[in-house]
Amino acid sequence: MKSKILVFITLLIFLIPNVVLANTTDSGVVPYSVQANLPENQINDNVSYFDIEMEPGESQDLEVTVYNSSNEELEVNVNNTIASTNSNGIITYDGLEEGEEVHESMKNKFTDISSLDESTVKIPAGEQKVVSLEVNAPDESFDGVILGGLYFTMEPGESEESEGVAIQNRYAYALAVQIREEGNENVVEPDLELIDVEAGAINYRTGLSTTFGNLSPKIINTSFEGSVYREGEDEPLYQNMIEEFIIAPNAQFNFNVMYDNHALESGNYVFKANVKSEDDEWNFEEEFEITEEVADEANEEAVELIEEADNSLQIILIIIGAAILIILIVILLLMVRKRK
Repeated sequence: MKSKILVFITLLIFLIPNVVLANTTDSGVVPYSVQANLPENQINDNVSYFDIEMEPGESQDLEVTVYNSSNEELEVNVNNTIASTNSNGIITYDGLEEGEEVHESMKNKFTDISSLDESTVKIPAGEQKVVSLEVNAPDESFDGVILGGLYFTMEPGESEESEGVAIQNRYAYALAVQIREEGNENVVEPDLELIDVEAGAINYRTGLSTTFGNLSPKIINTSFEGSVYREGEDEPLYQNMIEEFIIAPNAQFNFNVMYDNHALESGNYVFKANVKSEDDEWNFEEEFEITEEVADEANEEAVELIEEADNSLQIILIIIGAAILIILIVILLLMVRKRK
């Protein structure tokens, strides 16, 4: 039996400062919900996430109420996480993946200054429970913002079957926590750097993966454009443009330029990027090489590659035809001379 896991993620907060709610589907109703109990030092009361102001060395408990709207006991897991930016330019709070890193410029990790009173919460049917997060502001004065989150997940229940497909519903909530010190948020100048470029297979598709870093403890709202050129040429081979690319503070993130299912070809290339925010602009350029080995490995791993037209036979026929034509012209000229 074919098995498929559908993951339904409902986000309380996915972008700062916007609140994004994902839609549920007809396959089930989310059996629980979460609500931030906003404290007195909340800066913006019109949002549903924590946006608080703290003094250096200050300690504070933040509380979130988890509601169980089902008729059975639920077990919900909760983690404190560092905010990151995915390759689509969306700030996420589901935790760093294996091998994923924050930028080395990050001085205050949210996971280092916060701790949960419990990582698993059992909530009786129809009841609610409060989860507490202890936050300890850095001892020294800090600029910009510290951005993290609380990520709630519920283990999938029994599988449902629909048309021979096994469906498991997994529900998750992400709740942002933004911490700033009075007067120090806007003193930070945003800055970006290009760290690496690497061609290969990206989720079984050919493309170029580039790694950037946000050197500043500041959320940067940008438009992001990247292009791949063959060395010495002015026309781009492949491009990617994301109008709204939001970068988390001190995030190390990827920006991908996909090759539209075309095979990688060995050779020398140039990657160029243009990044714009409201007040700043960055331009990057990096040469890179695709070796035959890298191209072969990526093309072998990639799926649905476009079959490139093989023009070799056509070229051979053209050469043969041209040779025959030249021979016929020479014979004709010789015959004309003999007659004279």
